[in-house]
Amino acid sequence: MKVLWIVNIVMPKLADSIGAPLAASGSWLIDISDGLSKREDTEIAIACVHGKEFRRIELDGVTYYLLPGTGRNMLFYTKKYEGLWAQINAEFKPDLVHIHGTEYSHGLSFMRACPDVPTIISIQGVMNRIKDVDFAEIPLRHYIFGRTLSQWLHFNGEIELHRIHKKNAKYEREMFSRALAVNGVNTWDTSIAKSINPSLKTYRLEYNLRDEFYTAEKWDIEKANRHTIFTNPGGAPLKGLHILVRAAALLKEKYPDIKIRVPGMSGVGGNVRVTGAYSRYLNKLIKSSGMEGHIEFLGKQTGVQMMENARSSHITVVPSAIEGTSLVLRESMFLGVPCIASFRGGIPDFVSDKVDGFLYDFPEYSYLAARIDELFSDDELCRRISAAAIEKTERAHARKENVSAYVDMYKDVLEK
Repeated sequence: MKVLWIVNIVMPKLADSIGAPLAASGSWLIDISDGLSKREDTEIAIACVHGKEFRRIELDGVTYYLLPGTGRNMLFYTKKYEGLWAQINAEFKPDLVHIHGTEYSHGLSFMRACPDVPTIISIQGVMNRIKDVDFAEIPLRHYIFGRTLSQWLHFNGEIELHRIHKKNAKYEREMFSRALAVNGVNTWDTSIAKSINPSLKTYRLEYNLRDEFYTAEKWDIEKANRHTIFTNPGGAPLKGLHILVRAAALLKEKYPDIKIRVPGMSGVGGNVRVTGAYSRYLNKLIKSSGMEGHIEFLGKQTGVQMMENARSSHITVVPSAIEGTSLVLRESMFLGVPCIASFRGGIPDFVSDKVDGFLYDFPEYSYLAARIDELFSDDELCRRISAAAIEKTERAHARKENVSAYVDMYKDVLEK
């Protein structure tokens, strides 16, 4: 069985081979692709957009195709890819194609160029919902009057991104309409796909974590930094960092040493580096709420660094306005870090409130503060939630079983 993956990142082995930077996202693809490449009944090729020329590279039993271009060529539909997809299809002759994510349009160009090839879509971000929460309940005036000079000159601010998301939501609808099947990890994402194309076959498959998490020491309250909160990368408004800042500010008097550690954003003198209207808004919020000195911006992090940051924290909070399946949440729960997450998107399918984590509604920062306080003040509660989270996630992220589930899905689609 020959399977072509279409992905949004340069996979790590390929990146190392060609000297490309490692991607900050998409790490859930790594272990599954490695597992598939080792099976005798599966041959895998992986295609992505990178570089200045079309290339084909063989590495460790996997065929990689690089389509020339940048993130902009993925974001905006590029008709020139249709000919390259036809060339790849004629050369590799896949039995089916697995498109990972609908956020970008290069997968759609394959579907248009090769309409007879059976296609499965893995749901990551759902553009038809992301476009509705882009501004994350922050008044529009902050995105207008807080724009940086670069955003004015290049028209690449949060408002423009919202317009792109609305346009790409139409591409996403076409992708769901053309696909034979989708696989998701929760009721929320598959329900949206089915609402667009009721004839879709849906599969519920879990994914694997990064290798370092499977061998990592579990979280221990006695070794954690008290009152330290780890969170998801906060560069986009919909990730909800402003909600977490407001919640933590309410607890500052009770916990003077409270700290938020934010991956993915770089800091300057205790503030976030200003790259746009949202980061400028965050700095004003941090100052007005008295949270200066209580937030650490970590910049880009490796998998090992993410693991160490989570494990050394008292809790993890994922305050997103929308979230399919948060990798930070899954990894933290796997380590046993007590977690709080917003009741949005697919999160409630994985977190059982007051059993293996806490849930709260996205904008209710005072309620979030109360839940943080519960965990900070009760070590035994933290231990109970930690143990339950580990038990759940070790079942969910079983490496061999999840690879086999992918193969079973492929076979089922081909049989039908």
